[in-house]
Amino acid sequence: MAYNNDGEFITKEETMEKYVQTYKYLVIKADTSVEIYPSLRRIQRDILVDASTISKKLKENGGDYCMCVSKPMNYVFYIKKLA
Repeated sequence: MAYNNDGEFITKEETMEKYVQTYKYLVIKADTSVEIYPSLRRIQRDILVDASTISKKLKENGGDYCMCVSKPMNYVFYIKKLA
């Protein structure tokens, strides 16, 4: 759910737009959970795939999406660049 800084639900469109603009990537994880991230470095910390590898794979698909495999766990992750 989208919350404001006070832990309340967002009730204004302007607030929602600011919230959405802070996140650049959507990641579907191997357990099928979905998370949004502000940067590749933040994704790197969670899925153990180097940010430069993610960036390279994104470029191979026109910058839109990629699939990455975490070497230590052998899990597959889907990463989608948001607008």
